Amino acid sequence: MIVSRQEVISRLYKIGSGAAAIGAIHILALLLSWYTEANSGASIYGYVFLDSLILSVTGGLLAGVGLLAAYFAKRLKLMKVILGSLTIFGGILATLSPIYVYVVKLLSLSINVHLDVGFFAAVFTGVIELGVGSLALLTPVKEEPVPIAPQPVPPPAPAPPQERILRPPTPVPSAGRSVTARLVPAPDLEEAVCSICFESIPPGEAIRCSNCEAVFHKGCIDTWVSVNGTCPSCKAIIIGS
Repeated sequence: MIVSRQEVISRLYKIGSGAAAIGAIHILALLLSWYTEANSGASIYGYVFLDSLILSVTGGLLAGVGLLAAYFAKRLKLMKVILGSLTIFGGILATLSPIYVYVVKLLSLSINVHLDVGFFAAVFTGVIELGVGSLALLTPVKEEPVPIAPQPVPPPAPAPPQERILRPPTPVPSAGRSVTARLVPAPDLEEAVCSICFESIPPGEAIRCSNCEAVFHKGCIDTWVSVNGTCPSCKAIIIGS
């Protein structure tokens, strides 16, 4: 399916906003009880350890930083890479934060603890941030330039009668002409496959290119022509339907 540049940018911004929201929730998970000491029943919060505080805050903020950096990018592919990479890196840090504290800090000190709701909330939001970053990187982006029809060369002004007698007319160089085509209905086709989305076309709903005879869904070819102005099969300039 062909979409416009504005629709792709809107999709990336929605993904980035979701990642930033998940990152903020992960930071708030520091206020929850991550572990409960087995003997005394005392709660150990995520912000108690400097390691988890730094990892979680950095991981949560990277999603917002990725959205902000993507806003200043000019090209769609660069926006996708910046947003996806920073969000994935932030998700890795966010996921490692509670696991690192549990394995390195608590188990190494032989502290007997039980995992509490904050631990699972921190791991869950970190994994979600990873998934959102992967979704941004997997968003298909393909930019195609819109062809500009060549401007017609105006004919030379006629020379005065005396000049036409004294000298022969100057030959006008022929300008290159681009192939043009029209989109016409093709109701005679019973079985056809759209050349854009490669899905079958219901009988009587096919649209044909008059130059190369390629067939399309009406919605697919209308969207393509509105963006590119040419036939996706033969690249002829569409002048009307």
